[in-house]
Amino acid sequence: MPKFLKPLILLITTMAIAGGAFGVSKAEARSSSVCSKALIHDWYVDGRVDKTYPVHCYREALKEIPEDQLIYGTLRDDLNRALQATIRKHNGNVGPNTPVPPLGGGGGPFPPGGGGGGKGGGFFHWLADKLGPSTADTIPIPLLVLGGLALMLMLAAAVSFFARRVQARRAATDPPPPGPTF
Repeated sequence: MPKFLKPLILLITTMAIAGGAFGVSKAEARSSSVCSKALIHDWYVDGRVDKTYPVHCYREALKEIPEDQLIYGTLRDDLNRALQATIRKHNGNVGPNTPVPPLGGGGGPFPPGGGGGGKGGGFFHWLADKLGPSTADTIPIPLLVLGGLALMLMLAAAVSFFARRVQARRAATDPPPPGPTF
C-alpha cells in the first residue's frame, strides 16, 4: 500500500465520523416536538416561562432537558413546579391539552423583571447578544470558528506533507550535478 494512502484514509475516516456526529444531532432535533422546544427556549431567554403551554408540552420538555440543565440548572424544578401548580389547581383532573399558565417568578439565574436578560447592560452584554447563539440548540459561533481553524490547520499539514513528498521524488529523479572537470 502506498504511504500517502494511510493519511488519506485517516482524513476520510475523521470526516465521516464528524459527519455522522452532526447527522445524529439533526435526527435527535427532529424527534422532539415544536412546543417543547418553544417552552425550553422561553425558559432559556430569562429563566422563567412567560407564555401558556399545554400540559403535554411540559411533559415532553421534561424528557428533553439538556444534560447541563439537569446537573446545574433549575429548568426541571421550574417546569415541575408549574405543572404541579396546575394539577393542584384542577384537583388532579388535567388532560394533555390543559393550559399551564406561567408562574410569577422563575427559579432561573435572573431575578424576575429581567435582571440579566433584558435591555442594556453595556457593551459586553450587547456584544454577547449579537455573537451568541439565539436558541438553546444552536451551535455557538466560537465553536464554529475553532472548528474551521482546526480544519485549516489539518489542510495545511496535508499540503506540507504532500509538498515534501513531491520534493523528495524530484530530488531522487534528478541526475547528480556534474563533477569538476580537469
